[in-house]
Amino acid sequence: MKANRELHQVPDISDIVIHEPRPCGCSCRIGQDTSLRELQERVVRHCAPTLAGLKCGSMFRVCCCLHGIIDHIEDIHSTVAHKGVRVDVLSSDGCGCLLYVYRPSLLEERLGDADVRSFLDGYGYTSYDAGGALEHLKERFSTEGMPAEIGVFLDYPMEDIRGYIEHGGRNCLSIGCWKVYGDVDAAEKRFNCYRRCRDVYCRRFTEGYGLDRLSVRC
Repeated sequence: MKANRELHQVPDISDIVIHEPRPCGCSCRIGQDTSLRELQERVVRHCAPTLAGLKCGSMFRVCCCLHGIIDHIEDIHSTVAHKGVRVDVLSSDGCGCLLYVYRPSLLEERLGDADVRSFLDGYGYTSYDAGGALEHLKERFSTEGMPAEIGVFLDYPMEDIRGYIEHGGRNCLSIGCWKVYGDVDAAEKRFNCYRRCRDVYCRRFTEGYGLDRLSVRC
């Protein structure tokens, strides 16, 4: 447990999510409403690999208050739930909210890994079903800002999560959807896969494909 306790000493790894498609696109304006169509487009742009079943979860920030989009979130959730996709709010404040689009089955598969559990033990996790783990993650957001373990929920390799923490975000071997400290070749293949998926999904969305058609059942 000593090694896990040492991970708490890392001050801030907020840019761990900046290397995915940016959490908040340039069209996201503080203080202005976000339409259902705009929110759907952001889900496709930021979460395509999750919709396609390639990763357990993705997240992005919307720069408007939760009250202004709660009905849109519920609409999207009801549209994709039968495909095994869920939408949750990780945190919110006066400047916006952070949305998490995920697949409970894939997340619980990730949480069932012994190495992942050993890592999360150091951050106070005691429940490893999707619901229980997410509740603790939300509590961590309320106290830590950007929890160090967020990479687990975004399906980043454990060696890269640990490497980021140990090096304080410096001295990485490659940068793509996240900073790489381990297997660069494997990471680059995943980056390319996610990029192709996002490009195809964005194109299909502009052609009229809805979230229901873009979400695979798995």
